[in-house]
Amino acid sequence: MKAQHLMLVCLLIMFASAQLAPIKTEEEIKIDLSLEEKLEIKGSNDIKPNQIFNKLYEVDKEAYDYLKKSFKNVVHLVFEQNEEESQVKLLNSIIENVNFTKIDVIFVKSPIGLIELNKGIIVKNFDKIFRIHNFENLQSQIFDIINPKIEFLQTEDDVNKYFSQNQLNSLVLLPDNYTFRDQIIEDLETLIRNGDLKEARIDGLKGYNSNYKNYTAPTLILHKGNDKFEQYEYNLTYTDQILDFFYLESLDLVNRLDEDNYARVFGGPIQTQVHLLIKGIFKQDLFNAYYWVAQNNKMNDLKYHRLIFTYSTFDENPNLWSLFDFDQTTKTPQLVITETNFRKYQLQKYICQSETLNQETIQQFIDDFRNKNLTEFYKSEPIPEQIENQDIYKIVGQTFSQEVLNKGKNVLILFWDSKNKELFDDYFKLLNEFSLIQNKEKIKIGHIDLANNEHPKITVDSVPKLMLYLAADKKAPKEYLKSSNLVIQELKAWLDYYIGDGIAYKQEKTDL
Repeated sequence: MKAQHLMLVCLLIMFASAQLAPIKTEEEIKIDLSLEEKLEIKGSNDIKPNQIFNKLYEVDKEAYDYLKKSFKNVVHLVFEQNEEESQVKLLNSIIENVNFTKIDVIFVKSPIGLIELNKGIIVKNFDKIFRIHNFENLQSQIFDIINPKIEFLQTEDDVNKYFSQNQLNSLVLLPDNYTFRDQIIEDLETLIRNGDLKEARIDGLKGYNSNYKNYTAPTLILHKGNDKFEQYEYNLTYTDQILDFFYLESLDLVNRLDEDNYARVFGGPIQTQVHLLIKGIFKQDLFNAYYWVAQNNKMNDLKYHRLIFTYSTFDENPNLWSLFDFDQTTKTPQLVITETNFRKYQLQKYICQSETLNQETIQQFIDDFRNKNLTEFYKSEPIPEQIENQDIYKIVGQTFSQEVLNKGKNVLILFWDSKNKELFDDYFKLLNEFSLIQNKEKIKIGHIDLANNEHPKITVDSVPKLMLYLAADKKAPKEYLKSSNLVIQELKAWLDYYIGDGIAYKQEKTDL
């Protein structure tokens, strides 16, 4: 996965956890790595992306359970006291040979009986568990499990054997003389390492198995078992497109949206999601219509504009429903579309206005979305009661144009998110302090909660953001970038730069 793409995907996952029904996390758990060999449980902020953990750490059950969720690979030594020294020495020698920049892994240990009842080594590799009791060639045994799984098929018998396997795998038809062979293999290893692909097999033959269609050009097949295949038909040098392919094909055609899969639905590279919101039992005729549309979009010209189809109830995803101002009293079924825009903090959202949902109306809704014929849905809190010239204004979606975008006055506005109120205390303290000296004829102070308010002209990509909309130019707001702590003197100097010395606030009186 390219670094830029990885960063965007990470941002999206963070967004999904904030705006949608969050996966249950253990906020009270923290890994304190300041100690050499001991993992101490305190909270959850020390497991950071791309951080390397190249030691052998001692854990208890709570920390171990957390690590299994945080790392794709966990190698766990369960030792008897009289064997600890020799086994730790052996495992440390193996750790020295691990390429931690290419493998997401952590090595841990615990005495027998604390977490596991039987001694040995337990390796968690994604969702699989392997147990090692014989320590002969231990490094090879561990590396065979945690290294990217790419197998090279050399003969037609190898290929026939591969096709007989009834499980989800990928097959890359890659002749030995193909120009980009090494790059594709490296990209596939990256996909496997990041958990986007579990394993791959490389077929170096020019064609394969006469029982299947013969290929002479490099291509990629996703074998889904039971002789079902999905073919990737685009250039293999575009890793991002390959990633798209694996994300969509490894999901069901229609997915029940729950805690187990919403990160894959919203955290992957596929930016458009179609959601059917229901109550109670999913009626068979509606399911059939929805499934038909999903299949039709996949098989026809929409195949490579990726769409993910989901359904869920209010109890499963109340926060998803609330994004559209829906609740338990809302008439169902409701059909909606969400789309990720990496330049914006919030999802773009659309609601189907048809009173009847069937194959035709569902497909028409999607066609209208693709042809940009839908009106985007924007959420807003009720308009608050406010008085003229008050110190700080509460801005909502419905009043953003009037209070912020109308020319005539400079507006200093804080974009924040009420789901994490404590993160913004320092910003509100700064606004309150500045409000005591503001020149109300020249500047207005406000704040808007992006958890509950949206507007087409709001384009911030993260919070908190403190922005200045100049009276003379509302199209290009200025962002306040703090140097360290939020202090009033720095804010005043910043406002002086854009508005003029001493215009935005009252000057302190000096004795003559």
